[in-house]
Amino acid sequence: MQIERKSGKHAAIHFCDCMTLILKKAEHSDYFDEMNDKLSWSRIAVEHDGTPTLFCGSFSNKTFYIYTIKGNQIKREVKQLENI
Repeated sequence: MQIERKSGKHAAIHFCDCMTLILKKAEHSDYFDEMNDKLSWSRIAVEHDGTPTLFCGSFSNKTFYIYTIKGNQIKREVKQLENI
């Protein structure tokens, strides 16, 4: 509802379509397995057109994931965090 208020109905529908695409991909892959960790976290950033970018991570294995959507494709980047 917040997306619809800020960016309009088209953006809200696009956001829902993208999230459905992500859920379908996660059903048949290891996407979002990092969220099974008790020390995991996630954030979602939404562009003005409703396209989400998901940021997830695990403090236990010090891994950071960025999920982006372009068209009907989901891309997952994996970053290993170093000790500082």
